[in-house]
Amino acid sequence: MASKIAIRELNKDDDYGIIKKEIVVASSPSFETPTKCIKNLESPLPSTAQINEVTKRVSLRTIESFRSGGEQPRELLDRGEKGKLNLTIFDLMFDNVPSHEITKSLSSYWYASSEQILFVPTIRAKLLKLDKALSESRILECVAFLRDLINITEMRNYKAFMGTIPLLPFKFSKPFIDLYLEKGFNTYAIDVGNRDLLNHIGDLRSILYEINEQIPLNRVFIYACNLGIPRFEEYTARADDFLSLFAYIDAFGNTFKTKGGGEIKGRPIPKAKKFLKEDLAYRLLLDNPLKYGSFNQREQVKEADTVRSLVGIEKMQKYLETKKGVDPTAIKHLGIMMEKVKIK
Repeated sequence: MASKIAIRELNKDDDYGIIKKEIVVASSPSFETPTKCIKNLESPLPSTAQINEVTKRVSLRTIESFRSGGEQPRELLDRGEKGKLNLTIFDLMFDNVPSHEITKSLSSYWYASSEQILFVPTIRAKLLKLDKALSESRILECVAFLRDLINITEMRNYKAFMGTIPLLPFKFSKPFIDLYLEKGFNTYAIDVGNRDLLNHIGDLRSILYEINEQIPLNRVFIYACNLGIPRFEEYTARADDFLSLFAYIDAFGNTFKTKGGGEIKGRPIPKAKKFLKEDLAYRLLLDNPLKYGSFNQREQVKEADTVRSLVGIEKMQKYLETKKGVDPTAIKHLGIMMEKVKIK
């Protein structure tokens, strides 16, 4: 039988969806949220960073290599950080929903590659579509595959599961939520798919509302990854990925799904982002997008530490109003989020 992580509310803000929680995972030190995850950071690591992401693109070729003794989970386990909660995240690159036989092999590889939490793999957007449009039948096929994967893995399993929910209109996200609630999961990952979360707050609200109907959000751990930023006209953008911490997201991770380029007003879209914690904004630069990755993560860990120390002590609105990159409209939308999703 799968275990559950232990979650305890420590404090919360009355006006925004931000809760300070203590999280305890078997064989891993406890930590507090809200927090920022790290990925591929060289030592010394920020002492307060508690979640380390290990991402892996998994194709049919990967599974065939594993079945023949080539691909081994050891490489993924070796990328873990001692004393951290290591999340091994499989980004499935399958072109079709896998067969039961492939799913059995995937289950073995997945289980052996994960230390404390089995993070339900993310699925390519194309598998959810038919003729380039979201398809209910394709969604149900993917959910049936995940059910099969979880059922196979549940046998003799003592690790916790984290159920991955793609950020979609509620009609399409609900089958994923129903599966994980049926299984009794209390840990969820929102795969935002490079979208700007604050511009899809209605979709997020529907997901959280549905979970909250069965498990109060102060007893759930919610992680988000592949967060985008809003459209921009000048070379600055509000840090909406960081602001997800004010919308019931306990920990936000990094981007591991690719995003296309393009132009805006005839100019190339800058791919490099430099986090400005004093503004909660990004300076956007026509530079190597990897140049500021480590800098941004370290700065975001520090700022998340600051936010965590203020929860329940100082009004979050006062904090947000000091950040020049956060406009009044964004602050209002975050407040509405709290009003619409009241903890049961």
